[in-house]
Amino acid sequence: MINVYDTANQLEKDLRESQEYKDLQAVVAKVKVDNATFAVYKKLREAQKTLQEQQMQGTLDEKVMKSLQEISQEASQYPLMMELMEKERAISILIDDLNKIIFKPLSEVYDIEG
Repeated sequence: MINVYDTANQLEKDLRESQEYKDLQAVVAKVKVDNATFAVYKKLREAQKTLQEQQMQGTLDEKVMKSLQEISQEASQYPLMMELMEKERAISILIDDLNKIIFKPLSEVYDIEG
């Protein structure tokens, strides 16, 4: 009998071995030692967290959106932040692909056109 939890745990280990994960890990380490970039990184993360909290509560504040846009603009001036965003996009694509594979059986069950 197949244990999907064993498979999921193996997937977690495999993800840690992927080039996308290693690249992301490396650039985050570089960001953390560059004081100016790390300060912008922390500001951006905090603004993103606030936005997500507001979205979940359904209380999206225009000031938060504007602040996030300004911080994102500031972050784009830092080469390491741009590299970080590139690596985040790469791992996000990988995770999206994995999600499609994982949820394929459920998609097939609920396919009303099929």
